[in-house]
Amino acid sequence: MNLLLEAVPEEERRRLEPFLETVTVDLKHVMVEAGEPIRYVYFPNGAVASSVYTMRDGSTVETTITGLEGIIGVHVWLRQSVAVTRTFVQVPGECVRMRSDLFLAKVVDAKSPLNDLIGEYVSAYLSLTTITAACNRIHLVEERLCRWLKMVHNRVEGDSFPVRHEFLAYMLGVHRPSVSIAAAMLRKAGLIRYEYGRLTVLDAKGLEAAACECYSAMEMEFERRFGRKLRK
Repeated sequence: MNLLLEAVPEEERRRLEPFLETVTVDLKHVMVEAGEPIRYVYFPNGAVASSVYTMRDGSTVETTITGLEGIIGVHVWLRQSVAVTRTFVQVPGECVRMRSDLFLAKVVDAKSPLNDLIGEYVSAYLSLTTITAACNRIHLVEERLCRWLKMVHNRVEGDSFPVRHEFLAYMLGVHRPSVSIAAAMLRKAGLIRYEYGRLTVLDAKGLEAAACECYSAMEMEFERRFGRKLRK
């Protein structure tokens, strides 16, 4: 279950239940489009999404990753109706969603206990975006790839999830050949297996050890607030 909703008192969950809808989102489904009104807020429960910023020349780089620990469309909580980033599904699965107008009325304006939890999440979210900016500037592609893969691994069930090299390049803001070389190194080290568009983590601890320092810094922000590791 989404950790934000799980942490809400049972009575409050029952109050919000009529306004929540469980949906299954497919790979590449756009949840928030840059510059367009945010129609829903999503609480991932198995699905994982990426937010990316696109430059004028079409180049992109990921700014955040969101899974069971968070909320997509958090700008609505800040009373903003649009975002500068595009958020789409990178691992398909379930989400619980609420219409943005209902979210404002039933959560934000109603002073729901969920507000304090989202406030804690936003603090971690801002730390993540800050660390991501530094990581993209300083660390090697293979270190960043290990960090990204382990963060996705923490947010999915099992050890396998769909991903393509061009998609990884898109996320990391590099050219595809750089990702292919880095992925080959991870395969040779026995950390991952990649076939038919699916990646399997073979050595989670090894992948974590090979990640840049940003991995632990990022995940610690969420783990401290929820009092548990994202992947049990």
